[in-house]
Formats: sequence, C-alpha cells, structure tokens
Amino acid sequence: MRTPPPEVRASWPTPNYIDPVTRGPSLIIVEIVGLTAALLCLGLRLYVRAFLMRNTGLDDWIMIVAMVFSVALTIAACLAYKMYGWDRHVYDLLPAQMIQGRQISLAIQAIFVLASSLAKISIVVSYLRLALVNSWFRKLCHGSIWLIILSNGSMFVVLWTQCIPISDYWNIFKLNSNCIPESPPLLTQAIMTVFTDFLVWALPLWTLYQAKLPLNQRIALIILFSFGLFVCIAGCVRTYWIHFIIDKTYDPTWQGFHLWIWTAIEVHLGVICGCVPWLKSLINYKKGSSDPTELSHGYVKSGGTATIGGTGAARGPKSGSGGGHSKSRSRHDGIDSKWLGDASSLEGDEIDMDSFTGGKRTSSTHPIAPNLTNDTSK
Repeated sequence: MRTPPPEVRASWPTPNYIDPVTRGPSLIIVEIVGLTAALLCLGLRLYVRAFLMRNTGLDDWIMIVAMVFSVALTIAACLAYKMYGWDRHVYDLLPAQMIQGRQISLAIQAIFVLASSLAKISIVVSYLRLALVNSWFRKLCHGSIWLIILSNGSMFVVLWTQCIPISDYWNIFKLNSNCIPESPPLLTQAIMTVFTDFLVWALPLWTLYQAKLPLNQRIALIILFSFGLFVCIAGCVRTYWIHFIIDKTYDPTWQGFHLWIWTAIEVHLGVICGCVPWLKSLINYKKGSSDPTELSHGYVKSGGTATIGGTGAARGPKSGSGGGHSKSRSRHDGIDSKWLGDASSLEGDEIDMDSFTGGKRTSSTHPIAPNLTNDTSK
C-alpha cells in the first residue's frame, strides 16, 4: 500500500464514515455467480467420474481441494467487500478498517496461490491420461507440475516472510516497519501465474492438433480451449491491476475492485475449465445409453470398483457390429505407476480421448494416442 504524500491527502474530500460512495454489489454478484458455476461443473464432473465411470482419479481429488480454496476465497472477498471497506475510497475508511483490510488481503493472496496452483495441477494430471510412459508429452507434464509447485511454493513463502514480524504488513501506521517492497514479489507471482496459465493451456495443443478428427470435433476442441484462453486473459488483466494498484494509485480499495473482480474470474474459470471436458460424457450418456456405466468413448465398464489412482475393471466394447472382439488397454499404456499409483491400481484405467475430442471415438494417428490390443474374449 502506497503512502500518499501530503499534497495527495490535501486533495481528498472530508471522510464520510456514515454514508460513503460505494461500488455497489457488483463484486459479490461476480463472486457468487462464478462460485456457483464452478461448484456446478465440479459436481457434474464428480457425478460422471464417480457414478458413471466409477473411476475417480488423483486429478479429481486435487480439483476438489482447489474448489475448497475457491470457496474460501469467495467468502473472504465478500466479507472484505462488505465489512472492511473494499467497496469504497480509502479516505472513507476508519483506521481499524484499513488494518483489517490488509489482514484479509494477505489471506486472500495466500488462498489465491493455493486455489490457482491446485486447479492447474489437476488439469495437468488429467493430461497424463493422454500420454504414454516415457513420451515427451508426459515429461513436459511432469515438468509443468513441478514448475507450478516450485513457483507457487516459493511465492507462498515470500508472501508470509515479506514482513518480519508479519504483523508489520497490516500495521500500516507503524513507523519503520520491517518489510521488503511489495511490488516485486506480487508482480513476479502474477507474471508466473500468467505464464503457467498459458503453459497449461498450450500443453495439449500439439498433441490434439496431430489427431485426425472430424470437423465437428475440431470445432468442439476450439470451443473447449477457448475457455482456457479466457483464464489466461483474466490473468493478464489481473496482472495489470496489481501493477496499477501498487505503483500508480493512492486509492487501493477503490481501484482494487477491478483486481478482485479479475481474481474471482481467474480462479473460478480455472476450476470450470478443469471440469468441462468431462461433461461431454454426461451429455452423450443422456442422449444415448441407458447403461449408467456406458460412456461417450465407446467403452463400457464391466464391473469392479475404482479408487484414487485409477483402479477399475477392464472395459469391453459396446455391443453391435464389430465381430464380437473386445479391445482392452495394456496395463501400463499411458499410465506411469510412479505418478498415479502402484501397478495394481492401473488395471482398466484408460485414456478418455473423447473428453477432449467431443464425443465418438475416432481413429487417430496421434503419436501418443493409447495403444489398444485385441482381446479374443467375448
């Protein structure tokens, strides 16, 4: 928070603590709408994965934790907006509100780091379903996960050690506070967030570009990845407002309205993007099959239970023309037991290409597409 010089203070009007000008309920509306949409998408995703596919994975559980932090961020932002003066000019704040606002600002920054990073990690873990063991795509996914963990972990540490003691962060009236400049770590964190947003968005593009897909499925992919691009754009706008609030204005609560709007959009849209691919299976199931275990990718679950890491029974083909042969996936195709679970949990887990291609299974010359071997059992 920049300390306004005397000439700026002299230009401010008389403080209005009774009936100040406010931003209205806009931020709360955005937060509630975004949170509701994210919760709905996550609920539908879990319904597909747990009840239709009966095959939850590590990515689902990570996304659930990300959603918990998204809920916490929404609650904290709404409280700050209504109770701690985030909806009004800084000169209309009581000193106690300024201190409380700084406290909850620090908490929201920490929650954002956790919610954003976990949502991205969940998405990248889901990409591992597309990757064969030892493929370059898989190595890139692993590298991306570690980059997200290390960059956000380091920023989390800096966030809580930028002032020693940390109470100096919110005790803005204390003389000679022991804090590092606020701008460099915040801008670094914002830029790294945008970089990893683009990285997660771009990782599967080349993989899916090489797949031989019909036009309608290519269009579906464009729409799907447009959501991810919106997250990147939201991150860019959020970065601009961080710079503006820290370096350009002396009225952070009034101008911070824009920052918190784009923070909400980025967090909630990140969860939504991680859940949307799985919703296609639900749509196709509602359109066609009455078998609750039959999914859009053309395989049916023949029994067994699922646990974290992909445990489940082998899948057989839909009935119909096809000579009665079944296709089953080799135990280790596309799954790295060191990452997703032990070898005993890999049986029957499969790559769900159709969640990324929009419906019916298509032949693919994709270099990392799943290998399917013929099984003569009926």
